[in-house]
Amino acid sequence: MSSVFSYPARIRHESPEPYPAFFLGAVGVLKMPINWPDVKFEPAGLDDVGAIAAMADEISRQHYLPDVLTESQLASFGPLAYAPEVLSAQMQSDVRFEWILHSGRRVGFLAYAARDGGERLNLGKLYLEPACHGLGIGQVALWRVQDIAEQQGAREIYLYVFRKNGKAIRAYQRAGFIIDRAESTPCSNGFCYDDYVMVYRLKPYERQNLAGKSGRRPEPP
Repeated sequence: MSSVFSYPARIRHESPEPYPAFFLGAVGVLKMPINWPDVKFEPAGLDDVGAIAAMADEISRQHYLPDVLTESQLASFGPLAYAPEVLSAQMQSDVRFEWILHSGRRVGFLAYAARDGGERLNLGKLYLEPACHGLGIGQVALWRVQDIAEQQGAREIYLYVFRKNGKAIRAYQRAGFIIDRAESTPCSNGFCYDDYVMVYRLKPYERQNLAGKSGRRPEPP
């Protein structure tokens, strides 16, 4: 498929130090390792709906059970979050899906959409195989989303995450997201989203430099 995006494009390897300092958006100067994983992002379309649904189900079972969701909660959550018809409807609206590739293999996916006239970017989904956690792939995926937000001139990225999903919350915080508020949203099937809303606020000069370039939970995390 065309339009494959390679990351981390912004990292340079000139520094002799094993942990060179570099600037990362609103987070500031960070110390990061040189040996980042080989990560690419590939657009996903309607032909990929079945594969995305299957991957989401497998990752959800490995990651959510039993500490974040119970079996019955997951049975209610699944049809709301990644049933093929739900994913298809999202793709045909304004939600963009991308595969996350590590060394050429699909290991996850993300979905995002502009909101409030482009002022905000909603990160609706970021799924990554648990075996790939801790390798820096999730961080690179968040860089990808931050770059997209900067290109559209957004003032912030926001997402919803289960309050019990401590591992994901800590990963988002390391990337510069903060907890904005808690929300509980009743849904169908007797399921209730018990979330934190997390935001990443872009600095004003980032939005100005890139200007003109291309309340409730909108979709599951």
